[in-house]
Amino acid sequence: MIETFPESSEQQAGQEAPLLTVRHAKLGSVLACAAIIACVSFVLGSQAVRKEREEVAVRPNRVFEMAARYAVGLKAFMELAGSWNEALTEPILQDLARVSPKKQDLLRQLILKGWLTDEWPSESALAALADSEISVKEDVVTLGQMKSATLPITNDRWLELKKRHGWMAELARAQTLPSDDVARRAVLQQAMRTMMVMLAFGLFGFLAAIGGLVLFVLAFLRWREGRLKFTLSAITRAEGGLLLEGFAVYMVLFLILPNVSRFVFADMPRTFHYLIAFLALIAGFLWPLWRGMKRESWRVALGLQAGKGILREMAAGILGWLACLPLLVLGMIAASWIVKLTGVSPEHPITDAFSGSVAVKISAVLLAVVWAPVSEEMMFRGLLFPGLSAWLRWVLGTLGGAFIFAVIHPQGWAGVPAIMALAMAFSLLRMWRQSLIAPMTAHALNNGILCVLLLSI
Repeated sequence: MIETFPESSEQQAGQEAPLLTVRHAKLGSVLACAAIIACVSFVLGSQAVRKEREEVAVRPNRVFEMAARYAVGLKAFMELAGSWNEALTEPILQDLARVSPKKQDLLRQLILKGWLTDEWPSESALAALADSEISVKEDVVTLGQMKSATLPITNDRWLELKKRHGWMAELARAQTLPSDDVARRAVLQQAMRTMMVMLAFGLFGFLAAIGGLVLFVLAFLRWREGRLKFTLSAITRAEGGLLLEGFAVYMVLFLILPNVSRFVFADMPRTFHYLIAFLALIAGFLWPLWRGMKRESWRVALGLQAGKGILREMAAGILGWLACLPLLVLGMIAASWIVKLTGVSPEHPITDAFSGSVAVKISAVLLAVVWAPVSEEMMFRGLLFPGLSAWLRWVLGTLGGAFIFAVIHPQGWAGVPAIMALAMAFSLLRMWRQSLIAPMTAHALNNGILCVLLLSI
């Protein structure tokens, strides 16, 4: 069965291109969309299961920890200036409760409150928490031993407390030490550094947002004047279908192969997962060629071109990221509303890697700044976005591709608005430059800034 697809609207307007004939092309497009929907549903289900397990397991909360470090550093700085007021404690704890509503965070809130008020958590408060939340009952006992002079804490119990609560355990121990103790001073220095870094990044973000707003307005005016164009290369629906098939192949292999391999090889090394991801990327990338797409059409459709030069395209990616910061701010505002309504804050598992060894940190940086921008832009802005746009036009293609991109990330629903804003920005860059270099650069820049923040604190 050979199917011929009509030309795209751009081709009908006068751009001539040979029609693509592919066996079972319509069926392939339908199956690709079904596979994509199934993969997204699988990811969402897996995330829900992971969230349930995390609710049961007690492990450090990186988001809460960063906020607590900031609060402790702020108190230390204000005490030096003679302006600290214990009345600030309750507003700080209320803000933390909104962004970190997990039950095990209640114990961490008591630890932080004790530090901010210079009073060890009361026995009644600790006992009430132990009765209401069984998962931290042993931790409450450990804290009692930590404070007791007659029943000192054992090394095993201390290591277990630190494993479960991270820096918050160190903060609790520091409160039991003299003010001139080295360990206590180390905790304060960490907190002060975190506060200074977060203030610096806040100032940088504010200035970048102002500059981005100016660039956004200028870009909008140039677009209204016809001097700035956002358009995709003309591809037929048949070609768009092949791109969707390629993305579906990538998603299926990326999700299915690791689970099958874990079932067959229980002790499979983590490096093998990266090999599977690479093979899935190559398979999805080359699939349209294997299905009969012409090489030149494939290269242009995926944005595999240098545009006006690699350095110029990278510069365009940086400017484009700045110009799209207003979209990201709107996404973050929407995300904050979701957090307030649901009580679930966005959290990425990779943040745990930045509290690990040097090798783990380097791996996390390479994964976030090199692998993710290259692989995700090739698949999402190279295959999915133009594939959807060939069938739905670019506006719906942008929204649909951005939504899929956002929901498969592990931050959960609270992170969807901000991630969608980024994905739409990357799609606009893809249309503006007709190349993947600019969105890859913007993606790497965004992830790189977050990595610098996590490494600095």
